[in-house]
Amino acid sequence: MNKRSVVSLLVLVGLMLMALTAACGGGVEETPDTPPAQKTPEEAQGSPALGGEELLESRCTRCHNLDRVKAASKTLDEWTATVERMRGKGADLADAEAEILVDYLAETYGP
Repeated sequence: MNKRSVVSLLVLVGLMLMALTAACGGGVEETPDTPPAQKTPEEAQGSPALGGEELLESRCTRCHNLDRVKAASKTLDEWTATVERMRGKGADLADAEAEILVDYLAETYGP
């Protein structure tokens, strides 16, 4: 293989890796050293400023898309368990926000 072919191949592989990273949501992830996002005064006081749909769109999509949520059909207790499991994995939801989200999910994606 000549030098030009090797360079072309490396460029192609690099482009493919960049495309794959972008397609898989390869953005920069928060690390423990990253300070938490600033909360609005309402959120800081535990009074959520967002409704259930807004919480779902803004908080849950930080880590994954909503295909599984939209395909699910769970009871209030099952959604509560799911949201608590996500909070355990780092979902940024105050107690009051989690309650609003669970109510929305149960009403919208319930059995």
